[in-house]
This record gives sequence, structure tokens and C-alpha cells, in this order.
Amino acid sequence: MLAREAGLTESATNLEERSFAAYTTSSEWLGEVGEAIMQFRSREVKRVPAEVTDLLDECLTEIGKVWSKYKPGLLSGFLKRIGKMWPKYKP
Repeated sequence: MLAREAGLTESATNLEERSFAAYTTSSEWLGEVGEAIMQFRSREVKRVPAEVTDLLDECLTEIGKVWSKYKPGLLSGFLKRIGKMWPKYKP
């Protein structure tokens, strides 16, 4: 509803249709919903209202429990772990 109110009707409809489609397993469904959210965000980029972004982050946090590639901030967390593993080079 919030995305439609912001004028993102086509993308919101696509996301809704993919989220409520039938899948064989719950894991498959979560992966498809995660992918649909990522595609929604990539299509609309900066047009997504902050409130919608927060809700999508909450969804991705839950999906990330099954599909780690959808965890919000996964890349930044990964880079932090890499930084801790490799001491800074001192010549």
C-alpha cells in the first residue's frame, strides 16, 4: 500500500504477485520473495520511501535467516570480517 501511494504501482504489483504465488517449498518461496524485493529495489532505486525501505529491510532480515545472501548489510559485514582477519601491513 505504501509503495503504491508513492506512485510505484507497477513495481509494487509485481512484488505482490511474486510474494503470493505458490511455490513447492517454503525455502523456495523465501528465496523468490527475497529476489522479488531485490528486483523491486533495483528498479525503483531512490523512489522507494524510507518507511517502505525499513519494512523491506525487516523482510530481508527474516529471509536472510534462510538465504544468507539476502541479509541486509551482508557486504559491509563481510568486509568488516575480512578487515579483522588481515592485519594492516606495516612496512
